[in-house]
Amino acid sequence: MLSPPQHANGPLSQAFASFSDKARAAGSRGDGLSSLLRNAQTSKEGLPVLTLANAKPPAAQKPAPKADYGPAQINAVARALRTIYACPAGQQPDVGPSTSLQSLYLAVEGTVVLSAQGQDLYERVKMELERAVGEVARSLSAGASDGDEPSWLRRLDEAWVSWCDKTSLVCRILTVLDRVYVLDQPHLLSVWQLALDLFKHAIVQDDVLKERALAGVVLAVNRHRQSASAYRDMHLSLLSMLATLDSYRDVQQRLLASTKSFYLEESNRLVAQLSTSDYLAHAERRIDDETQTTAWLYQADSERVEHMRAVRRELVRTHVDALVAGLPDLLTAAETASLRQLYDLLAAVGALTPLRTAFGSFICLDGERIVQDREHDDRMIERLLDYKAKIDGIVADAFKADDDLRQTQKEAFETFINKRENKPAELIAKFLDIRLRSGNKTMSDDELEHMLDEALILFRYTHAKDMFEEFYKRYFAKRLLLNRSASSDAEQSMLLKLKEECGAAFTQKLETMLKDVSLSDDMMKAYDGQLAKEQAAAAAAAEDGGEAFDLHVNVLTQAHWPTYPQVDVIIPPEMAASAERFRAFYEARFQGRKLHWAHSLGTTALMAQFGRAGEKELHLSTFQTVVLLLFNGLEPGARLGYGAIRARTGLEDKELKRTLQSLACGQIPTRVLRKEPQGKDVDETDAFTVNEGIKNDRKRIRVNMIQLAETQEEQKSTVDRVMFDRELVLQASAVRILKAKKTVKHAELLQDIVAQIAARFTVDVAEIKKTFETLIDKEYMERVEGQRGVYRYLA
Repeated sequence: MLSPPQHANGPLSQAFASFSDKARAAGSRGDGLSSLLRNAQTSKEGLPVLTLANAKPPAAQKPAPKADYGPAQINAVARALRTIYACPAGQQPDVGPSTSLQSLYLAVEGTVVLSAQGQDLYERVKMELERAVGEVARSLSAGASDGDEPSWLRRLDEAWVSWCDKTSLVCRILTVLDRVYVLDQPHLLSVWQLALDLFKHAIVQDDVLKERALAGVVLAVNRHRQSASAYRDMHLSLLSMLATLDSYRDVQQRLLASTKSFYLEESNRLVAQLSTSDYLAHAERRIDDETQTTAWLYQADSERVEHMRAVRRELVRTHVDALVAGLPDLLTAAETASLRQLYDLLAAVGALTPLRTAFGSFICLDGERIVQDREHDDRMIERLLDYKAKIDGIVADAFKADDDLRQTQKEAFETFINKRENKPAELIAKFLDIRLRSGNKTMSDDELEHMLDEALILFRYTHAKDMFEEFYKRYFAKRLLLNRSASSDAEQSMLLKLKEECGAAFTQKLETMLKDVSLSDDMMKAYDGQLAKEQAAAAAAAEDGGEAFDLHVNVLTQAHWPTYPQVDVIIPPEMAASAERFRAFYEARFQGRKLHWAHSLGTTALMAQFGRAGEKELHLSTFQTVVLLLFNGLEPGARLGYGAIRARTGLEDKELKRTLQSLACGQIPTRVLRKEPQGKDVDETDAFTVNEGIKNDRKRIRVNMIQLAETQEEQKSTVDRVMFDRELVLQASAVRILKAKKTVKHAELLQDIVAQIAARFTVDVAEIKKTFETLIDKEYMERVEGQRGVYRYLA
């Protein structure tokens, strides 16, 4: 049902409000019509006399006779309606010197109730409304083609507001007509509905005026988009008119089409002009503005949803490829705000799949540049950790920790890290070695734990876990044997992390290595105790049974430790005697076991006197110590040639040159020997003297133990050993599967082997096929005759 709009409260309706309230109050007291009739004033001709609105009627007046309520009163009401509708908007109508609004109300009541002429009055009212709306239509039609859209829309809006305002007043005058006559005539419209229906047919359903109105509303919306709220109030009023007159669906469809067209044109233009970040900011701002606009533009939530879907489709969905193409620049610059806008906009239109694809491709390309940068392998892991932290931050902040994008990140990292197969695994082990050696000297315990966790994530991405294990074991062994671990807690923590990640079998050898060191500590306590007793007995017998220095030996289980090359060296008599004494102790304690000394891993702390520089405590390798002890007892400035040193130490040239280079050619504060002639390399013609004037203010000097550095040969040896072990693992895996299944198809055997070894390394299919040929040659398996691609196990 049509009802008066909320804004129909102009001066006309206000002027009559007081009277209608009084009339209703009189009726409620039981005075009703007779009271109103007594208070009415009429002229001699029986017409109402105009008085001031809301004026108090005379105290006493007799009711007019029934015959007085007829055509004259109907004509008076008609004239009043004509005057009301002809009154300019915003002014109070002048209905004549002898007519009051109260008298008009009473005339209507008398005509309808006393004279029973409701039908005549209704028809006359309809005629006057048709006349009035016709004038409005003619006025609007006169300017319907002048091209001044804002001015015409304003006129239409004013005409609508004025029509509602005046009709509201007329409805109050004709209240009795509605309640007494129209109420009993189901086929008739109320005065209000009649007025709106006539306005609708004369203006809103007129082809020319309707098109102008709909186009005007669309224009108002577009201008609102361009100049904020300049047209909003008028637009609201026009929408109210169309909704009230059942034409809302027409304007909704027109608005939706206009919105699509507006944003398609704008987006096509701006996406080519603006940078990705600027366009994203513009699109987000537009969507926010449109969201606010739809709050007053539409009546139903479903309409608002449809409108916003169209806006997002034209601003975002249409340009997904262009927006995603700008992703690399945003990621490179880490523009979190723009990336968040991109994620939100694409998520709203269900277009995250292209984002995930582009995100993964970017990480693969960007990360591969780091992995393939061989000139900076020494910083690869540190750069990867920084890169991962950057991507982690983007996923968490910009992409709202989206699970699919996290998975995309993981897959991309796993892809590019394995582009160089074994190298990242090796470098992760080396990176951990450096950090576990420096440890809490350079960072807090929490920072160290976080770093270990992040490095472990990189390890998780690598396929060559067996390569990592071998290198980690070598570095771990050196940290234990040289007492270079900064924190035993950090070492234990890392072992636990590896155990949780890869299982107990992965860390079994590492744990055994720790156990060997711990048992060695206990063994040395027993040895020192026995030695103390022997020294006490020798002192009592006035014999020389003491040690010239303190000795600590690590006894290692050979199968669990890395293999190291045996290097021949002539140990000084004092050191050799102590080593022999410990050998006797050990073999007496563990009968049947034999010790093999690994002097290449030994270290010493040696006190030395350097003339003016004074006494220094030197921390050296065993080979460095053997060389320096040759200068004991020589006159100051005495020289030893390269050949003499080689003969007295027994070291091969390669090892001796590296040792002398570390003592005489290293950093100036650690040059405990002087080489003649000077230079960075050691030749067989060089001679060496003690550097009496060593420039180092520190009491303790650690000389770099070059022979313990991982050389290219050792690295290659480690890699070759891992590759050889892989061949054995492939063969063992194939045999286990064949033994269990007896006969198996080629593809099935391939698949089962890959599944078994996936936790340790990946391998090309070609390598597995070579394994099959090897096993056939070794008669572990054979091809089944007559069955292509089928193998049989041979017991």
